Amino acid sequence: MGYQISNAQTAIPIPDTLSGSNIDLYLKDSVKQFYTGYNTATIGYNGNYLGPTLIINKGQSITLNVHNQLNDTTTTHWHGLHVAPSNDGSPHNMIMAGTTWSPSFTSMDDAATYWYHPHLHMKTMKQVLKGASGMIIQRDAVEGALNLPRTYGVDDFPLVCQWKTFDIVTKQIVMDDELDNATMVNGTLNGYLNVPAQMVRLRLLNGSSHRFFMFAINDNRNFKVIAGDESLLNAPVTLNKLQLAPGERAEIIVDFSGQNGNTYYLKQLGTQLPSGYPGGAVGMMGTPGPLDNTDFNLLQFNVTPTTSTPTPITSIPTSLVNNTVTPSIGAGTGNFLFQGSPMNSMTNFTINGVQYVENVMNFSVKQDSVMIWSMTNQSMMPHPLHIHGNHFYILTVNGSAPPAQFQGKKDIVVVPPQGGTAQLIMKYIDFSDTIMPYMYHCHISSHEDNGMMGQFMVKPSTHQNPQGINDINDASIQVFPNPVTNELQLDGKGNTIQQIKIFSTIGELIYSKDSKQTKTTIDVNFLATGQYYLTLNFNNFSKTIKFQKQ
Repeated sequence: MGYQISNAQTAIPIPDTLSGSNIDLYLKDSVKQFYTGYNTATIGYNGNYLGPTLIINKGQSITLNVHNQLNDTTTTHWHGLHVAPSNDGSPHNMIMAGTTWSPSFTSMDDAATYWYHPHLHMKTMKQVLKGASGMIIQRDAVEGALNLPRTYGVDDFPLVCQWKTFDIVTKQIVMDDELDNATMVNGTLNGYLNVPAQMVRLRLLNGSSHRFFMFAINDNRNFKVIAGDESLLNAPVTLNKLQLAPGERAEIIVDFSGQNGNTYYLKQLGTQLPSGYPGGAVGMMGTPGPLDNTDFNLLQFNVTPTTSTPTPITSIPTSLVNNTVTPSIGAGTGNFLFQGSPMNSMTNFTINGVQYVENVMNFSVKQDSVMIWSMTNQSMMPHPLHIHGNHFYILTVNGSAPPAQFQGKKDIVVVPPQGGTAQLIMKYIDFSDTIMPYMYHCHISSHEDNGMMGQFMVKPSTHQNPQGINDINDASIQVFPNPVTNELQLDGKGNTIQQIKIFSTIGELIYSKDSKQTKTTIDVNFLATGQYYLTLNFNNFSKTIKFQKQ
């Protein structure tokens, strides 16, 4: 590997937009020339790299048709969207090669910047590193009434910022992010963006697999942070640098008024990252990448009158929305310990001493309950924890209130290393499911793929077994063969199977039968090839497993 390879300056593309009640996404293998004369293998949605920006209005009903044209299984996770587990795009919502997954839901989210990407266990990093991701812009009436830049591609720009490792000879993307040797914005190395001489809105996404960004403008000017992961902030926050972990988003307002003809840069201030944070100084452990702990330009801004809007935004409101932290009265608690395995590992991590197992539920909660997550990180590096399903508010980081730019609705919290702590509060509203779980995991892709992930069930408030202890995989009960071609054998090992149900990966009931036997056989020839969920109900517990029909 080598240092960042120079390339002729190129205008960054602004992704096309898709909107409406029915959206088609085609995920396929492709190639792209990041370096002139070299075809690099990539994956894209509706193109050769990244994907279109989805525009969704709060309250609209939408169907997202994901057509998997890869020669591999995949998923598509709607990162940050508040949807039911069956629509979430987790590792349980598999899309087999050559098939289409069509989740439908009513948008419930506040205006903010979200994103989408594959989330197949042990393959997330491979598919995302090769380019499979895109932005989602959520709109609502509250944001629409505010005096903010929002003309897409004119004064409102999506910026997907990524670290990458390219092979120094072949220019292929290397499936290893420990030594990232390049950065790009919207899939472009050494790119530029023409911006108007007015206030502009930059929607920043750290779409990297591993490293953090510390964003700044090269003249050290102040900018206004107006939104985080899942909401506008209560008021704009004035900063001159902004840290974002993998998966995090922020919206900033930069004022280029009166600066026509000038050139500025969006920079990475690697020297300003805390020690031990990927992208900064490596600290006590680890091997530095060629761009770590350095400051360099990410994107050139050319201020030009040709891109201006008819009515430029010249000032923004001093207050935005009213984020109210979830009340903690009656909240349950959960403790989560992050460790390296072994303790000084920089690549292999556990949560509460275990790694992800597909058929093991780590805990369950009831719908409409509130839970405080208390996290302690004993490992040598930070972990950006992402929780699916519902937004949360960060209560503390290392015992102190979070910075103002992180006090809105969030779906990622960075837990600092070497004994660092974080607390968040989360309410599990609107959705429950006794089959499909939500995930939580480190959003450093290699950590996630290696098992730094867990899952939890949000069950109906009337469910009689809120802790879920008996709900997943009593090892004495057998379901075989798996994968299955013709007949599925069920053995309750002395427990009477009262009822048998088969569900699709989007939660649709396909088969139901009363049993009243301890052993039985199901003819599954009627099922199409693919993944399914089998639920067995016994006298006082249930068992849900995934099986593959060949």
